[in-house]
Amino acid sequence: MELPAEGAICAIAIDCEMVGVRNGRQTLAFLSAIDFLTGEVLINSYVNPLEEVIDWRYNFSGITQAIMASAVASGAAFKSWREARDALWGFMDDSTVLIGQSLHYDLEVLGMSHANVVDSAILTSETVYPSIPSTKPLTCHWGLKRLAKDLLGLDIQTGNCGHSALEDTYAARDVVIWCIRNPEGLKAWAESARLQEEHRLAQNRQRHGKSESKGKLPATKSF
Repeated sequence: MELPAEGAICAIAIDCEMVGVRNGRQTLAFLSAIDFLTGEVLINSYVNPLEEVIDWRYNFSGITQAIMASAVASGAAFKSWREARDALWGFMDDSTVLIGQSLHYDLEVLGMSHANVVDSAILTSETVYPSIPSTKPLTCHWGLKRLAKDLLGLDIQTGNCGHSALEDTYAARDVVIWCIRNPEGLKAWAESARLQEEHRLAQNRQRHGKSESKGKLPATKSF
């Protein structure tokens, strides 16, 4: 792997908050980025959506129209997702490693493709299901809230005012660090997670079978 150019950071953890726009799409509304090695905050800013927002997704984004308007008016928001992306590229180059949870969503709203990534969702899921070829989709992913609790003993996303992108950025970073430092602990967690998932699927199949059997019985009426 090539080393980053002078001034570029070796590894950056990121998280984005999105809001819903027309035609079922989403756009960037907040970007957090930290230096993976030092934990220094590089970016933690609102991003002005250029399209009409249909759903602010407050329970997840923590953003309302009023909050965004205030951020834009005070100069505390990037003018567009392109400006946010350019700011991120100001800290990185093609050899920088990007770290995050379910990074494909973040890269999509940033209008980016990047080859060097470490995704905490993929890292943990591949440990749970090591026999699945890399060319096939993973059958299950574990959310960042669950990973932070299981692996770090950390409670995140606990409030009722949406997620903190910065908190999620640090959590994804710390999950990846934990996985690197604790390979045996990761294997033990993965085995437990796999057994729990198999048990859940077995229960679902059992309930589904009972439902089908009931469907074959004569219908009953209630009076």
